[in-house]
Amino acid sequence: MLHLIRDTRRAKFAFSAAVLLVLSVSSVSLTTALGEPASAKSTRPTGVNIRVVKAAGVQQWIDCQGSGPVTLLVITGLASPTSDWSSVAPGFRQLTRTCFYDRPGLGASPPRPNTKQVVDGGLYARELKSLLRAAGEPGPYVVLGHSFGGLVARAFVVGNMSAVRGVLLAESVDPADRTTGTYWHEAGHRVNMAISQSATDGGPKLGHRPLLVLSASHPEEDHLGGPTYGLPASAIDQWIREQHADVRLSSNAIQVIATSGHVLQQDAPETVVETVRLLVHAVARGGRLTCSSTWTSLAATCR
Repeated sequence: MLHLIRDTRRAKFAFSAAVLLVLSVSSVSLTTALGEPASAKSTRPTGVNIRVVKAAGVQQWIDCQGSGPVTLLVITGLASPTSDWSSVAPGFRQLTRTCFYDRPGLGASPPRPNTKQVVDGGLYARELKSLLRAAGEPGPYVVLGHSFGGLVARAFVVGNMSAVRGVLLAESVDPADRTTGTYWHEAGHRVNMAISQSATDGGPKLGHRPLLVLSASHPEEDHLGGPTYGLPASAIDQWIREQHADVRLSSNAIQVIATSGHVLQQDAPETVVETVRLLVHAVARGGRLTCSSTWTSLAATCR
């Protein structure tokens, strides 16, 4: 396993991102392509929804903006606040409604009331489900999970399969990896990795739902051309093999390899936005994900 974020210090990115832009933008409307009934159109949220919401016994800050046929849920990596995604947030919101949120103790979210609680990806996924319900953001969803957030995303999909239309795994930790160690750390809490991995149900199996696996050309680097995680070649090779294997989770999947270090959204923001655009459009038209010449212009490869 690529030990990218074994503890909070490694999870911190090499530089601080700017504060998340608070924008309300018009998005490309794909509702007609989805063929949804008028009742579904009228109940889908639009506009700005930014607040701290109490649900499932914790308080979490959520920021949902834009409009579109699906809601993009962005689930960040270990100890990573929403502000780390400021460079891609405007692009996401031009494509569809987009929700960012901070897990308890990160960014604008208050800490957990129980300071000694051991947490895991499955718990995070259940808390996210409660948060979305309390915030009035019913979906349907396209789920994006980065790094450790990939485990949370997988667990969320397992528990909400009927509401999920597509999945984007960005440098996601693999649930089959047995070299992650027992605990990682976030916001002062131990994160049980075995439970986090088992909460994904070994996948999940997505059927024909569109799946885009977004990987880095240099996953061993914190940032492209910057510091490395100091890992042996065998660990890097295993991480790359796991990324390739994730494509098998869906019969409608592709893998895009960005010219980037592990922190994709900061090293290759245009590529990240393009993956979301492609996935949202695939969901809307009900077609297959395919590779195109677009990726060459972004210095990325597709397979």
